[in-house]
Amino acid sequence: MQRHTKLGKTLALITVGLVAVAALIVAGCTAGLAGSSAITAIISTPVSVPVTITDDPGDQILAASLTLNSVVLTNTKGQTASILAAPLTFEASHLDAVQEPLFIPSIPQDSYTSVTLTYANPVVIYLDASTKQVVTANATLAGATQTITFASPITIDKTQMSLLVDFLVAKSVAISGTSVTVTPNFAVRAVPIPQNPTNGTNGLYAGVKGKVSAVGTNQFTMLDPRGISVTITVDTNTQYQGPDLAKFADLTAGMMVEADIQILTNGTMLAKRVEEHVAPNTRGHLLLGPVVTVTGSPATSFVQATREHVVASGTAPTVEKNTINITSATKFLMPGRFQNTQAGGVPWTPTFSASTLFAGQVVNVATTNLSSNTATADAVMLAPQTVGGTITSITTASGWTSVTLTLPTASWLATLTGQTSVVVMLPPSPVATTASAAPKVGDTLRFSGFLFNKNGTLVLFAAGIGPGPGQQI
Repeated sequence: MQRHTKLGKTLALITVGLVAVAALIVAGCTAGLAGSSAITAIISTPVSVPVTITDDPGDQILAASLTLNSVVLTNTKGQTASILAAPLTFEASHLDAVQEPLFIPSIPQDSYTSVTLTYANPVVIYLDASTKQVVTANATLAGATQTITFASPITIDKTQMSLLVDFLVAKSVAISGTSVTVTPNFAVRAVPIPQNPTNGTNGLYAGVKGKVSAVGTNQFTMLDPRGISVTITVDTNTQYQGPDLAKFADLTAGMMVEADIQILTNGTMLAKRVEEHVAPNTRGHLLLGPVVTVTGSPATSFVQATREHVVASGTAPTVEKNTINITSATKFLMPGRFQNTQAGGVPWTPTFSASTLFAGQVVNVATTNLSSNTATADAVMLAPQTVGGTITSITTASGWTSVTLTLPTASWLATLTGQTSVVVMLPPSPVATTASAAPKVGDTLRFSGFLFNKNGTLVLFAAGIGPGPGQQI
């Protein structure tokens, strides 16, 4: 049953990729889950196609999930291929301007002209701009079935390619008072897999999270937040980070990890970096999402809008609100990825602790005792997040570029912090970018990185740049 479910998820996502295939750009994917699908009428040799997902979120939206119930492709001859073996639920807001590998499913070689999808169970967590309350809405789905006819047939053949699925949450979710309506809107496009990828759209992914389920020879298996098992290889250049993870031999089953991954041209996933989140514990949970309220100074507890939930086996609720208690034993950790981006030194030294935690930061929480949406944190690690807005000024000093970014009025970050702008720090070394040109005053862009509060000013140390809110990756 578990294998059947995983396979269904794999194929489900691939269809998501093909769903709007008119505009897709994928690159990369979780490895190892290519398999047979419920093919009807179309008889041809299947090929593996890596799939990646990204998101363009709404200003007020903290988390958004959706279930795909069925996906059926139609080829140029009118023959069909049913690709989704079981319903798949996924969360999109954590993918704001960043890309995450999904799977490498097998698709029959053919030319496809359209796809028919059925949806269900939209759930949205948003911030009410007037009350500043976090609201979980079982949204109304505007139409349960959608048929998309491609502008030109999409050809799946032996050519090595990848697909990028962009779930346009900003265009899919409408909030009016207390009423939330979801009209799913996807964009998809295909690109080749290069030998040397430069960002998430062409095969270089940062911060893929999961729980190690098995360790082999020069590879390990990781259970991702959707409960999907993926296989990741390592080589002599793989970097290891964490108190108990200095080399591959230290990697053990049960360990919560974050990996930076390159998708190779043969579809293999190669770990460039593996970081331990907390000491191995088979009962553990890893919760990712923004902090929405903080109690105490220093903090004694906080509420998190949880977007991803990694568990030992199976799947957890896709989106939820959790109360996280902090004790004297709770560790506050700066991620190794942040340290890597600051190798050349920083203009000032930021800190992350119970004293500096604030509503608006995105964090990972490692815990062993989650119950009834309440947990005590074993560790809290700062996580990357994305902010978008309009550039009003740019200055440069000591090789660092400071970009002042004015936030949209309805931005949940602006509402939670009371701030109208963020200072984005760009390091002297290049950062991954999917923007068409270097930032300039007047541009509307999104920056992913690590957020701090410096004496009342929000400062983001950037690790990536993407096109502005409302623009497809």
